[in-house]
Amino acid sequence: MSQVNAQLNLAPITQLLTDSIASIGQLGQNAGFIIIRNDTIIYQQYWGTWNNNTYQPIASGSKLPSMALLMKLIDEGYLSPTDTVQNYLPSFSGKPIMTLHQLMSHTSGLPEQSSYISDNSITLEQAVNNIGTSTPMTTYAPGTAFQYGGVSMHVAGRMAEIATGTRWDTLFQQKIGIALGLSNTDYVALGNTTNFRIAGGMGTTMPDFAKVVNMLLKYGKHNNNQIVDSLTVKMMQSDQTNGVPLIGTPYSGDSLRQNFRYGYGVWLEEETNGQITQFGSQGAFGFTPWIDRCRNIVCVLFVRKNVSSIQPTHTELRNLIEQLIPIKLEKPIITANGNQLQSSYQQGNQWYFNDTLLQGETNQIITPTQNGNYAVKYISPEGCEVFSDEFNYAVTSVEFVGSQSEISIYPNPAPNLFKVNTHRDSPSTIEVYDITGRKIQYKSFSKNTSIDISEQSKGVYFIRVNIDNLTYITKVIKQ
Repeated sequence: MSQVNAQLNLAPITQLLTDSIASIGQLGQNAGFIIIRNDTIIYQQYWGTWNNNTYQPIASGSKLPSMALLMKLIDEGYLSPTDTVQNYLPSFSGKPIMTLHQLMSHTSGLPEQSSYISDNSITLEQAVNNIGTSTPMTTYAPGTAFQYGGVSMHVAGRMAEIATGTRWDTLFQQKIGIALGLSNTDYVALGNTTNFRIAGGMGTTMPDFAKVVNMLLKYGKHNNNQIVDSLTVKMMQSDQTNGVPLIGTPYSGDSLRQNFRYGYGVWLEEETNGQITQFGSQGAFGFTPWIDRCRNIVCVLFVRKNVSSIQPTHTELRNLIEQLIPIKLEKPIITANGNQLQSSYQQGNQWYFNDTLLQGETNQIITPTQNGNYAVKYISPEGCEVFSDEFNYAVTSVEFVGSQSEISIYPNPAPNLFKVNTHRDSPSTIEVYDITGRKIQYKSFSKNTSIDISEQSKGVYFIRVNIDNLTYITKVIKQ
C-alpha cells in the first residue's frame, strides 16, 4: 500500500485529535489514526509512543474480520447461512432450532454474554459445548429479536472449526491473514488460549487492520486478488436483522447510534438514497474502524480507552472528515442539445429546477418547459450522490431542429389568433409559453390549427410545435 502526501488539507484532523488526546489517548497520550483512499494512505498519524508495530486488543472490532472469515467459508461451500446449529453441535439439541444466519446477525435468541467465552483455560470446543448444555436462551425465540454480544459468534466460530476440521486461529491465517499480509494480528490479545474469543479477542496493529477494512471497501479484493466474493461482501454490508426489535445494543441511550441496524460483523451506520453507505465495527475499548463508500475511504481510529470517553471526539472526527474529503464521484455535466438538456450520466439521474425536485424526471435527457436554473443529481449504484453545477436555461436559446419549411405560423405579429400549418398528417402537439417560461396552452392537432391567446396580455410569447422527430420553437408577438 502506497503512501503519498494528500492534496487535501487534512491538518484540521491532526489539530482535533491533538486537542482531544487527553480524552481519547491511552494514558492520555497514545493513539493513532489512518485514512486510506484508492489503496493510498492519505493520512497517518500517531500520538505518544505508539507506532506501526503497536499491538492492541480491539474488543468488538474483532467481529468484522471474524465475519470476513465466516463469509469466506460460505463462499467456499464449507458453510451456508441456512445451516442449523443442531446439525453441527449435539449439545444444542435441547435448544430451539437456530441457524448460522441468526448467529451471525445476533438474532439467534442466545444471550449477550456467557462466562464460558472468556474462560482461557478451556478450548473453543469445550466452551461452545458448555454453552449448549448450560447457558439459557433469552426469552426471545430465534429470529424474533436482535441481541448483540459474543455468544452467538462463539458458536458460529466452532461451527467453522467443525466444517473445516481446522482450528480457528489457523483457519484465519490460512484464509484471511496470509492473503492480506497481516503480520501482527491474532486472537490471543486477552490471554494465551485456544478458546478463541471470536467476537472480541483479536489483537492487531493499525496498518494490519486497515488492510482488512480496505479489502471490504473494495468488495473483497486485495492486490487484485479476490479474497472474499463481492456478493458475499454485499451480504455482510446489508441489513440482516429483518426489522426485528433491537432489544440489546451497546448504543442504547446514544441518540446518534441507538437505531443502527446490523449486517454480518458490521453496524450499518449511514443510509443514502436507500443504500447503506457507511459501515463500522467499534469496540468497547474505543477502537473504531469504518468504511465510507461515498468518499471511497476507510478509517481506523486506533485507541484503547473506554468507548464512552472517545465517542464525542469520534463524532466530531466523522463530521470533520465529511467536510474535508469530498464524495468520490465525477460531477455530472449538463449540456444543451437543441431544445433538450442532457446529463453526462446515462442512468442514476434526478433533475431539479430552481432547487426544486422535478418529479419523474430521471432520464438522461429532459425537455425544459421553463426559463430558469436546471441541475441534475447523480445517484451511484451504492447510493452515493453528487450534484452538477446549475445550468441556466432560457427558451429563447433553443434552436429550431429540422426543416423550417415543414411548419408555418402566421400572422405574426397578430392581435389574438395565430394559425399553425404543417405539411404532414402525423399527430402533432403545440405548446405556448409566456416570456417567463410558464406554459399557458397545450393542444394536439394534425396538419393545421389555430392558437387563441386573446385572454393574454400584449407582449412576446413562444410557440413550440412537436411533430415526429421535429421540434420548432418560434417567437410570436401579440399586438
